Amino acid sequence: MDTKLINLAYEVSDEIKAKKDYKRLLELKHYIDNDEEIVNLIEKFNKVKIKYDEVQKYGKYHPDLKKVQLSLVEVKEELYTNKIVVEYKKIEKVIQDELDEVSKRIAKAVSDNIKHPNEIGLIPKH
Repeated sequence: MDTKLINLAYEVSDEIKAKKDYKRLLELKHYIDNDEEIVNLIEKFNKVKIKYDEVQKYGKYHPDLKKVQLSLVEVKEELYTNKIVVEYKKIEKVIQDELDEVSKRIAKAVSDNIKHPNEIGLIPKH
């Protein structure tokens, strides 16, 4: 790939990283990684998610399906209503939307026939 294009991509990346939202995202990520309560919630969520995936293999015939579904809903709600996690996810979405827009504009600037990642389903809609 052309070195000039790669350098331009790094410039765009540096501009995004210089924004206060990105810096706040890093602060929140550090806090999340080091806060015992949040770390425990994430571990709990991951354990229940694994159990849920196992139960889903058998679907409605698994005797623990309802119990595991309820556990997943409860722990997910507990994790995703934590104020730090809420702020993190909000900023993460803002940055992802910005990256999606950059990708879209680059694709459209080259040609209307070129599809960007959202159009072909590579990036899930928020």
